[in-house]
Amino acid sequence: MRLQNLTLLVLIVSFWPSLAMCQTATISTVNVYKETTGTPPAFIVEITGTNLLSPETPRLLVFPSEGATVTVLDNSSATAIRAAVSATSPGYIVSEVALSYSNGTKSKATTTTTCGADSVPEQFFYVPEGQASKKYGRGVAANFDVIQVSIVNKCSLPVLIPLAGIYLPGAANKPNIYPFSLDHVTSMYSNNRQFSGPRAIYFNILQASATIGSAIQPFFGPGFTQAVSILGGGFTQASAEIWKDLSAEQLQNLTSQSYQSTEQVGPNGGSLQKFVFLPKSGKKDKTVQQYFAQSTAQSKPTLHVEIIPVLTQTPTSSQPVQGP
Repeated sequence: MRLQNLTLLVLIVSFWPSLAMCQTATISTVNVYKETTGTPPAFIVEITGTNLLSPETPRLLVFPSEGATVTVLDNSSATAIRAAVSATSPGYIVSEVALSYSNGTKSKATTTTTCGADSVPEQFFYVPEGQASKKYGRGVAANFDVIQVSIVNKCSLPVLIPLAGIYLPGAANKPNIYPFSLDHVTSMYSNNRQFSGPRAIYFNILQASATIGSAIQPFFGPGFTQAVSILGGGFTQASAEIWKDLSAEQLQNLTSQSYQSTEQVGPNGGSLQKFVFLPKSGKKDKTVQQYFAQSTAQSKPTLHVEIIPVLTQTPTSSQPVQGP
């Protein structure tokens, strides 16, 4: 009995390399992640499956292959292979990968983890200064060019669009124009409403005049006292009725309609319509207005927008290794 068991053990050991060679590689998923740096950005391809190194370490191929360069990052595991793919075309997207073995090739289409260049269309509209003044106050309209940003996400993934990734490219060696945050715009609005705006100046003068009049009225007759009382009371109230305070509505418009630090747009038809505020170099600066005035049916003004797909998982980081 012991001799039979020993013979069986010898047979298993003898045929074990052959049995291992018969294991078939299987690709379960292929995820592609777009990097946020580079021009154009590279892709990280993560292939998961079983027996990926059987019968030997495979050669990794990507499709479309034209203009693409593959650098293997990690092929030490039989269950996951990772590589970086770079391409010269800005619109390049990895659609399929293949693992080439001596006994055949295994291929699989990629899982969408990035959005194509045309899958998130954008439109931009210049808001005239008069409309901006009514909606957001004179202080905002005088110091900012207001741009409406409209985005539709046709991609199957939700996307993040940070405010810091939006800007108007500078022309003729001029710097790019980046929108200000809501906090900064609100501070400019508050300054205009309380100090520098025409309504603020008018009512501040009324209040100061009534205060001074009250202080010096003992030196004058009863007629002066009555005038000061009218100025600080009925006249000021009547002025407030004529020159309405729209600060509550304007501040509500600012907080609800302004682009936040980061906006997320849902997949498959999700949309976003917000307003960004590009700073003027001076109250007479017409750079942005003239740029949008050049709009035609064939050439529409546009802003640069950084779009980041939202992924449910991320590839495991690893140090680059020598490819096969």
